Amino acid sequence: MTITFILISATLADSAQQSTMRLWSDALELVLPLRIWLGRRLFGTVGSSPSRIMVRITPTRMIKRPCDSPELEAMSYVAANTDIPVPRLYRSHRWLGKLALEMEYIERGIPLVSCWAELSAEQKQNIVTDLGSYIEQLRALKPAKNFGVSSTEGGRCRDVRVSTWRLFGPFENVASFHEFIRGGMPAEAFDDRFGDDSVRVHQRNYSVRFTHGDLASLNILIRDGKIASIIDWECAGWYREYWEYTKALYNRVYAPEFHQMLQEQMVRYDAELETERFLWRWFDQPLDQLGGDLQ
Repeated sequence: MTITFILISATLADSAQQSTMRLWSDALELVLPLRIWLGRRLFGTVGSSPSRIMVRITPTRMIKRPCDSPELEAMSYVAANTDIPVPRLYRSHRWLGKLALEMEYIERGIPLVSCWAELSAEQKQNIVTDLGSYIEQLRALKPAKNFGVSSTEGGRCRDVRVSTWRLFGPFENVASFHEFIRGGMPAEAFDDRFGDDSVRVHQRNYSVRFTHGDLASLNILIRDGKIASIIDWECAGWYREYWEYTKALYNRVYAPEFHQMLQEQMVRYDAELETERFLWRWFDQPLDQLGGDLQ
């Protein structure tokens, strides 16, 4: 009788605790618009684009919205499995049907593109050396399952190289992903347009590595001449082993010297880069160009 009473009491206590947590979570969702409004009044926006808004809500926290699940998965995974500096993730919210992430605001963090010219030669070298070591940490990670090209947890991906906003995938293997970014173009047609070297690149058997996917100088925050944080993990996931290298050069117009120095810290994939440059020129963001025909 006593044991039964204890078990019932424990079950009721657990149920009450879960109910309290649900109520607290619901309350946070209800006041989220107010927190964002107050944050704008007190701190202004951290940054914005036509598709995304970032608002500082306290001296140490900010809200980024709308987001997709690949960013949430990647930030949690990298924080738990590496010592790469990433913003601390406090919680996720659902607001107006979209995901919003409440994360650490990096105090005095300046985008690398904004301060590169003022850095000393030694500071520049230390930054790219540290970044190279962080990339190696990512490449050393192993998926829990035998994922192909996918998000961190094996789901759909997001990458601005493929689409401005739409999710895609996942893919069982690299060959399927190659066919996808060719827009379903068969190898013989690809040969006629881009040459034998490009066909050979797309026929190679690449391993899959964990990838940030957007190491632009806008996404590396600097404080006191050192890397304070690497941000914007929305394009991260399990990709072809050369994807980090080619994607790092996708927007190099912002800081060409930085990207040239970064190349020296990475495993080079120059044939793959040449093939990607063909595709950037003629068939960039294929999902936007062909729409639902690729899905």
